[in-house]
Amino acid sequence: MPSRRLAAFLAIALAACVAQAAGEAPKEAAKPRTYALVSAVGDQFQYVRRRPSVGSNLEPFRRFNAKVPNGALDSAVLRGLDRTVAANDPASERIFLILNPAEMDNVAPADRERIAIGKVVSALEPMKQRAGWDRIFVVTPHYRFGEMQGLGSKLGGIGVFIQPLERGRVGRLDLDDALDGLNDPDTVTPDGQPSRSYTYVAPFFYTKLWVIDPKTLQLIDTEERFDYQKIHDPMWTAVDVAKNFTPEQLAGQVEKFVERASSRALREAIGVVTVTDPKAVVDPKAAPPAAPGKP
Repeated sequence: MPSRRLAAFLAIALAACVAQAAGEAPKEAAKPRTYALVSAVGDQFQYVRRRPSVGSNLEPFRRFNAKVPNGALDSAVLRGLDRTVAANDPASERIFLILNPAEMDNVAPADRERIAIGKVVSALEPMKQRAGWDRIFVVTPHYRFGEMQGLGSKLGGIGVFIQPLERGRVGRLDLDDALDGLNDPDTVTPDGQPSRSYTYVAPFFYTKLWVIDPKTLQLIDTEERFDYQKIHDPMWTAVDVAKNFTPEQLAGQVEKFVERASSRALREAIGVVTVTDPKAVVDPKAAPPAAPGKP
């Protein structure tokens, strides 16, 4: 979940730009600020499902990756970023960019964050128009090796985690005697009403938000995001929770969740202004990224 140190992100972008405009042209209307919003989450969607424990040496999850067509994931991310920037700076101009998803084909999940930001920066370097921008906000995939809050391990980017098992079927993860009497996890119904259930379908949004100075391409700050939403409806009739959604319904739930999560990533950054020295976006000791794709 989000850390409190985030506070600088959008506040720096807005407060600094407003102060600069006021100081340079006190008698004239300030020029609208321009923000470049970049999504590099791509088209890869991770599906992870917990399975019964049948042996201590077996992988406790079934997992596979699928491609989401038509740029749906990037579009949802950009809508969320746009909504927050527009709410805080209504007069601003926003430029929407995406990293070509094909640039991330065959990249291992644990490497996607590093490769994605390297390609974004390489693609931005020759763009002369960035001299007129005020901030660049980039969302890339982020990878988490261990489990968190009941979700599976080795999750990264955008996807859905399925917990289909009732108590007593999760093996060592669920010691029946120890868990008797404990409350089930908090969940929500598909229309957002609170519920509680040990079984659920959970869209997740594991990403990193980057704030970059457009003129120098130096990093101002970053924030790792671990957002998720556990969904369960007491009215579901199918024993397998995943079968209570049609593919179209699940896609709609994920898209709405991704838009809200990306919006929250910026909105929760507003607060205390912390001025820090810019940092290099890519570790200079790291191997150079592959040829950039077109955002």
